[in-house]
Amino acid sequence: MSGELEITKPLRRITDPSDIPRFAALVAAAFSQDALNRYLFMGRESNPEHPKIQTIEFRAKYWEAIVRPRFEGGAILVESLDWAAIGLWFPPGVEKKPNPASTLSEGVVEYLTFFKALREEKLGTRPHWHLNVIGRDPERTDKGAVTSIFEPFLAAAKASNIPIWLESTNAHAKGIYEYFGFKVVGSTRIGKGIVGSDGWAKEGGEGVESWGMIAGLDGW
Repeated sequence: MSGELEITKPLRRITDPSDIPRFAALVAAAFSQDALNRYLFMGRESNPEHPKIQTIEFRAKYWEAIVRPRFEGGAILVESLDWAAIGLWFPPGVEKKPNPASTLSEGVVEYLTFFKALREEKLGTRPHWHLNVIGRDPERTDKGAVTSIFEPFLAAAKASNIPIWLESTNAHAKGIYEYFGFKVVGSTRIGKGIVGSDGWAKEGGEGVESWGMIAGLDGW
């Protein structure tokens, strides 16, 4: 592949494991209002009064347990503008190690199963970048923070003519990804019959809509 990844300011690659708790805490804050993540985190107990929802420490520990093995397995973690935004990318050929299904909630299993099948259907064994996590500090409004998370990876993908895969868990994020050239290739409702579209437990609920998206699928 001809594309070389060049990470420069305002983006910084995270190489020190001691930064992972801060990374995880920012993810927890960024996703605090994300309906799907409420369900994936809380399962059938998802409700706005639950202490695990109200206390960020619980959610930060949850994300740290997810992020740390991905960091150790070769994922690229980056932060922008002194922690205004963060991203976790899997380079071509690097995959997240699967957790035993018995340790995952039913919502996470449903989510992973659907998007794994969709990604394999659309990309097969084709090399690709995977934007696994992106988040912005909800208390920061720095311009360019999110753009800088994308720019070097888009440049590397275009130079090598390989696609980028991601999953969008809400309509607002989907619109941002479309701005950067991503197109929807499939969608589903996670937690149908268990939670409503707001991610709170609701018998017979419609579930939370999520989308698989790809940029550069047909070439750049």
